[in-house]
Amino acid sequence: MVLGKVNVLKQSFIEMIQEALDKRVHTIGIFIDLTKAYDVLNHKLLLEKLSFYGIRGSTNSWFRSYLTNRRQFIEINQSDSSSVKVNRYRSSSVGIKQGVPQGSVLGPLLLLLYINDLPLNIHSANLVMFAYDINP
Repeated sequence: MVLGKVNVLKQSFIEMIQEALDKRVHTIGIFIDLTKAYDVLNHKLLLEKLSFYGIRGSTNSWFRSYLTNRRQFIEINQSDSSSVKVNRYRSSSVGIKQGVPQGSVLGPLLLLLYINDLPLNIHSANLVMFAYDINP
């Protein structure tokens, strides 16, 4: 189902380019790879955008609570094939200042709300926005 939507979007995008070229209109493609986009979302700006979209009061406070005071660490478990002993190595915990949790239900929604106003700031252009999250 998702691939069908991708093909429709791809076809529409190609048709827009072909039409512009047929009309001899200058055509530029700018492709932005938002790799690690979830990691760089500014919490303050995201909360302001949520407020702009009508998510205010206690609901906005809930999102603030969800985003702030998060911590992360890295843990590696190593086992030796000749024994049953497992060595555990853990880094120190570090506070998270920006970004949204990946693999969460809210992560993609918050990313979309964060970039949703991009078309409002690009004038005199046909803009195609597309997000596809796949792990190779």
